Amino acid sequence: MTKEKETTLMEDTDRLFRETWKKYQYYLLPEERNLSIHQIMFLKYLEGCGTCTPSDIAKQFGITLGAVTGFIDRLYKLGLITRTRSEEDRRVVIIQLSPKGIKPLITFEAERKLKFSRIIEKLDLLQVEDLNKALEQLNVVLSDLTRAGEEYNDEKK
Repeated sequence: MTKEKETTLMEDTDRLFRETWKKYQYYLLPEERNLSIHQIMFLKYLEGCGTCTPSDIAKQFGITLGAVTGFIDRLYKLGLITRTRSEEDRRVVIIQLSPKGIKPLITFEAERKLKFSRIIEKLDLLQVEDLNKALEQLNVVLSDLTRAGEEYNDEKK
């Protein structure tokens, strides 16, 4: 494959990823749309882990502590999460899903199942399986490259 063809292929792949991801996120949002897909994913994360700290959130989502603070403030004001100070170390803030935070997750899951079934109706099951295989392969490649990049950066230090 020529360099020009390789570059075009990568640009097309990048464009398709961005366009598809944007549509996918918008499509999956609940009809009410009072929360962003990122806020819903954060609530799902809290549901799974139970409690976490702002540092845990920053690490999980690859964002700064400043961004986490704004994120937490908005969800706290909506009553979807609770913030408490650690008994062992008062500097540590513990974040937890509030009872009110469970409702949007239930709504999201119900709508997500319905919307996924609509996607599956429009695609052949073989297409979905092929897509999943390709995404799994890409995930492995990106994990390997990320790990290799981290090792390279560690060696440079």
